[in-house]
Amino acid sequence: MKIKLFFLLLFTLHVVTSFSQEEKSISDQIKIERDTELGKISNELNANDKFIDSLRLKLSNVSGNTKKVDGLKKLQIALEQRLKKLEEKPKTKIRLNGQLALTELLSIQRDIKPADLFLKSQTFFNNLGEIGDVSKYNAFRSWKVEYDKWYKKKKSSSEVITLINNSINIVSDISNKVPIYGSISQTITSGLTSVFSSIGNRYKELKNKTPEMINLLNMISQFEQQKSIIDYEWKLINKELEQLKSENLNLLKTQLKYYDLSYEEFLNSYLTETLENKRDDYKENCRKAINTKIAKLEINKDDSWLGDIETYMYKVQSIRMRFGQLTNRMLLNIDKYNDLITVYNKPSYPLEFTTKISSLSSSLKNVRSTFYNSFNPIVYIEDSATMYIGSDI
Repeated sequence: MKIKLFFLLLFTLHVVTSFSQEEKSISDQIKIERDTELGKISNELNANDKFIDSLRLKLSNVSGNTKKVDGLKKLQIALEQRLKKLEEKPKTKIRLNGQLALTELLSIQRDIKPADLFLKSQTFFNNLGEIGDVSKYNAFRSWKVEYDKWYKKKKSSSEVITLINNSINIVSDISNKVPIYGSISQTITSGLTSVFSSIGNRYKELKNKTPEMINLLNMISQFEQQKSIIDYEWKLINKELEQLKSENLNLLKTQLKYYDLSYEEFLNSYLTETLENKRDDYKENCRKAINTKIAKLEINKDDSWLGDIETYMYKVQSIRMRFGQLTNRMLLNIDKYNDLITVYNKPSYPLEFTTKISSLSSSLKNVRSTFYNSFNPIVYIEDSATMYIGSDI
């Protein structure tokens, strides 16, 4: 089914995430280091404030010129130290948040447990596909046997009967993948109702089975039509996923180039690496590369990196936020299947139809549970919003 493409896209999507244990360990290290360093600078600034206040108080009570000069020198040194710390604080914050941004970009969907999610979604979508496959229903197959006997024995066929027969053959052949709703369903049901209302007792079994089959076909048609609305939402979601994938990859390449890191090395040393410690090593090397790049720019008195890295930071945050919102849309769309099941799982509907509908509940529950545990969209969105905010801020 086309809907499965949604899950396949998830497995290859290069978007930012921070839910896997591997990604958390590196991200948390950066956050702890950031908060520790910023906390240290804040404490030093507070101590510096108190020292400056005490120097000013002493100067106000000093009468000798020599003591005043000495006091002013100490005050000047303290003020210069304060200025240095004030300049150091935002640089420390942006440097470490820049490391965090690149680390988040490197996490390529290690939190979604793709194999587990794919296996569980396979069961659900296979069962869902069988709802619209009339060849899977005993009632239809039994009716089709009698219908084929009748059609074969007819010496001539009108254009209406030919059209009905062609439509029946189309919907009963699963390889055609034609959804049973709209004009094709109306052609079959209205045509059969008209033709077999006047059929003789010679085909009594066919005549008796036709109302049941038409009722089944009508239920399948209504179900498929409402399901098509959910399918269309997946189409829109897939389109946005592709856009996010492209944006993330372009941003990743841009950042790697900015920090003098090789994209080929990323592919060989991280993306295809199966050992967690090797991936961690690559991330640590990236952190060192960021520090090296900034150090070179600082030596040359080039503070342009502050604006550059901050721009990268908020582009990463934007992608994470949008992905969080998109996963929430995915979850809501998954929940629409539950609404569909509830609507069509009624005793008054054909038993064979409702039995198949009812069987969807268990596999859908597994899909939703796995998806929610993997993403938890609300937490993901909240985490994205605060990713650069530390305890010192």
